Amino acid sequence: MRKVTTSLLLSLAALQANASTFQWGQEISGAPDSGVGTRFATSTVAISLPLERADRGTESLTSDVSLELTEFRWEGANAAEGEYIWLSVPIKYRQKRTGSTEFHLMAEPGVMTDLDAVGTENLNLNVEVSGRTYTGRTTFWQYGIVVDRKFGDRKPRPLLALATKLTSDTEMWLGFPKSNIQTRWSQEFSTYARFYPDGGYWKEEVDDLTPAKVTTVSYTNWRMGVGAEFRWRNGVWLNAEIGQLRNRTIRATDSTGVEVSADPAENGYWQLGASLRF
Repeated sequence: MRKVTTSLLLSLAALQANASTFQWGQEISGAPDSGVGTRFATSTVAISLPLERADRGTESLTSDVSLELTEFRWEGANAAEGEYIWLSVPIKYRQKRTGSTEFHLMAEPGVMTDLDAVGTENLNLNVEVSGRTYTGRTTFWQYGIVVDRKFGDRKPRPLLALATKLTSDTEMWLGFPKSNIQTRWSQEFSTYARFYPDGGYWKEEVDDLTPAKVTTVSYTNWRMGVGAEFRWRNGVWLNAEIGQLRNRTIRATDSTGVEVSADPAENGYWQLGASLRF
């Protein structure tokens, strides 16, 4: 990335609650299947730090502060040329309702901007409201509604998943919008395979227009990957993931005020990372 070219890394199948994490990811550049431009890829650097952890009886509350920087490498298109920021505070609440049911609420207020456009239109709220019903000691269904800018928009979608332990060392989360299978080979090493949305939605100011105009950058992208994580020393964990990108679309406004789009090919990606768990 132009201003952030040296950063350490990560993306895990499921991040632990009490963890400081660093992420660094790159998509493999390639020609779009259709639309504007000759080549396309993104670079992402992210950091997440815990703010508060509280447990009281049957209730728990956690909050973090998260910063994500994204840069598009869209050659042949005069659009999405800046660095895009998503600064947010994810807040998660859980309440045990009965012996077999729980209520879950995730609210993530944040600002999505290119730093030129900073106004009420740059505010966003990711929301997930769900219930969890246990059908066994290690098996449950989760169901609800989710609004997440990772889909490339702000539309509500259903959430449905089945989570269970396939063996004493393998856990599975199968559903929409994400699926994950993780096997722990020892206390220090595990591997996983997963499928999940990883696009984005931002507001930017197109400076070349007179007057300047605040527009939308939308990226739809699904990742299908495999990875591994291991404990390096004490509470420091390292992670690596590789995979393929699916169902991709990029939309933005170019320097003339025209909305342009492309459907990038199903190229590969890689991620590296580190987390401090305590």
